[in-house]
Amino acid sequence: MKAWRAKEKALQFLRGYPADSYNKLPSYLYIMEKTYPGSIVKLKKTGDDCFLYVFVAICTSISGWKYCRLVVVVDRTFLKSAYKGIMLTASTMDAAGTILPLTYFVVDSENVASWT
Repeated sequence: MKAWRAKEKALQFLRGYPADSYNKLPSYLYIMEKTYPGSIVKLKKTGDDCFLYVFVAICTSISGWKYCRLVVVVDRTFLKSAYKGIMLTASTMDAAGTILPLTYFVVDSENVASWT
């Protein structure tokens, strides 16, 4: 138990607290919008300013869509940390057979509100 606590303290020292990362998210998304004009970036928070959803579609993926096959694959992975969630991705394949990520989004759970 002592080794586990020491590891956790070392990780917090290196990475900071996970809650602090959520506080930095709006500025990160703002920089992403300014760096990649034409990208679609949406952040949804609850009434008390807590993270709910984030949606990101980079402009290069949006413009590359017209050169891709008309098949979209949606996949998910569960985020395993103190703050649970699900990361969803949508990808397609271009004419050369290369996978092109179209978008990614993080939601609290898969439900009608998060898909909308």
